[in-house]
Amino acid sequence: MEKWLIWCGLNKEQDMLAKIFGDKCVSIQGSTPNDKRVELEEKWSIGDVPILITKPDCYGWGMNWQHCHKMILFGLSDSFESVYQAIRRCWRYGQQFPVDVHVIISDQEGAVLDNIKRKETDFEEMQKEMVANMADINSVEIKGIVKSTTDYDPKTKMVFPNFIK
Repeated sequence: MEKWLIWCGLNKEQDMLAKIFGDKCVSIQGSTPNDKRVELEEKWSIGDVPILITKPDCYGWGMNWQHCHKMILFGLSDSFESVYQAIRRCWRYGQQFPVDVHVIISDQEGAVLDNIKRKETDFEEMQKEMVANMADINSVEIKGIVKSTTDYDPKTKMVFPNFIK
């Protein structure tokens, strides 16, 4: 069964989507008690419910959902970190498929989308600079290391330290 993850920003959106998908989804909001969150998340992750609807504020950090590679961002906030972290819940080590991310926004959210795209470009540029700078630093560090070896002679008698005797 193909699993889907739908990220929302508002309870009203989440309630509407949960009503549309009915028994095909579980919906976890900030007000959902912790024991119920665990139960609902398991129905989705290891059970027979194909869709999880939640918010980045609830589950956008720390989860490993490699079993899912299809997601929808229903609206965007200006937080690139929130978008990035939400996507990274499925795009993890061990993911065996490309992660498909569909972003659904209205025409009124164009400025928000432009802002997220700008932040993404800035982030990618920062990553390139970090890699380049770390390569230079590592090169200097590696060149300054002196390798020390001792030839192994199996005929040499082993000497144990006093505390072992």
